[in-house]
Amino acid sequence: MNSKVKVPAKLALSVVAACLVSFCGLITETAVNIAFPAVMSTFGVSTEMVQWLTTGNLLVVAMITPLSAFLQKRFKLKQLFIFGTMCFVVGTVVAIFSPNFTFLLLARLIQGIGTGVGVPIAFCIILEQIPFEKVGTYMGYGALVSAAAPALGPTYGGIVNQTLGWRYIFVLLIPVLIITLILGIATIEEKHEPEKVPADIWGIIFIMLTFLGLVYGFANIAAFQKNPIVEVAAFAMGIVALILFVNHCKKCENSLIDMSIFKNIPFVCHLVAFFLINAIMLGTSFLLPNYLQVALLCESMIAGFMILPGAGLNALMGPFGGAALDKIGAKFPIMVGTGLMTIGIVLFAVFGMKLNTGMIIGFYIIFGIGCGIAFGNTMTVGNLRLPVGQKAYGNTCFNTLMQFAGAVGTSVCAALVAAAQMQNNSFSHEQKTVAGSTHGFIFLLILAVVCLILQIVGFKNYEKTEEQ
Repeated sequence: MNSKVKVPAKLALSVVAACLVSFCGLITETAVNIAFPAVMSTFGVSTEMVQWLTTGNLLVVAMITPLSAFLQKRFKLKQLFIFGTMCFVVGTVVAIFSPNFTFLLLARLIQGIGTGVGVPIAFCIILEQIPFEKVGTYMGYGALVSAAAPALGPTYGGIVNQTLGWRYIFVLLIPVLIITLILGIATIEEKHEPEKVPADIWGIIFIMLTFLGLVYGFANIAAFQKNPIVEVAAFAMGIVALILFVNHCKKCENSLIDMSIFKNIPFVCHLVAFFLINAIMLGTSFLLPNYLQVALLCESMIAGFMILPGAGLNALMGPFGGAALDKIGAKFPIMVGTGLMTIGIVLFAVFGMKLNTGMIIGFYIIFGIGCGIAFGNTMTVGNLRLPVGQKAYGNTCFNTLMQFAGAVGTSVCAALVAAAQMQNNSFSHEQKTVAGSTHGFIFLLILAVVCLILQIVGFKNYEKTEEQ
């Protein structure tokens, strides 16, 4: 491949602007979690109520993101960028000055709209406007943001909450958002004019109900014994709405998703593998701080710093992995990355009952390097398996599952830890947390093995079609 291909500075800066919106949206998802005790103290709300700051945000993001292919056809990218960024600015200002919990929750919902509209834009610009020879590298930059933001969120939130107070988690985002808005307005350009495609109203309703049910169901799975009817109803609504959505898309001329992309086996394999990588990453980023604080009695800030090397390498390996894809192809870096991620999870699962701080730092570094290489490259190669006209649909699927995976990975791991902590036995709370975390690592290991198999099948199937 031609390594001398240059990307114009204006185009590169447009990617930076779009990535910064994603960064602000994704970092708050995990930074706010660390401030829950402080928010509960400020507004006098319960643990169940404060969780809605994250659950509500995830619900909105998961419902908005599937509309991205339609929005990118109907509106100019710059218009979407300005709308998404302004939503996030408004939500952030409301959060800073919120006089009660209702206003803070409203702020998080408005931020969710901004994140849902803004996150897919960076990948859209990369796939549509970056020269083919540099797509892997720039997808790596996008992956850096997508991986770094939620991984660094607990460290950022812990430091700011402990030193300045929880409102400053939002205050410090304002200058970044203003710079982002100015940069995006100055640099984002269109590759094609908007089309007056009709809105698929029924498709929008069905997909929103799908993710409303499934994200709510997974986000509250730890409370299944308390509210089994609500949980079953949520999952049932999500599954029924998904079936209705698929049937509707097969018949609709201007559907939100072109269902024919799911006949492309390599694309589907890499799409599901990407979903699993996200679920594994976010599940691990929940289990480790919890293990460090509860089982090993580390302070929240210290726990944040201990996972920082692995989280940092996870982020930094994105561009290096993308550059490797551009130079030598996708198969080797993706298989190496997925393999290292799996090895890291194997180590956590095997030594889960007797982990110490040194083990956690070391194992998480191996895990982080693997995820960093595999994450963005899996998304890149999956989209490259699609014809040009279907790439917007592929991008929508990847970004939607990235949001949904967060709810699945975090919630299932949280439920496994909670179940172990509620066991009526002679173990201490710390020992129960260790046992629950180990169950979580075993669950993530199963996902990692499935992910590895899917990557292999995806490459083998593509190689067979190339030979024919």
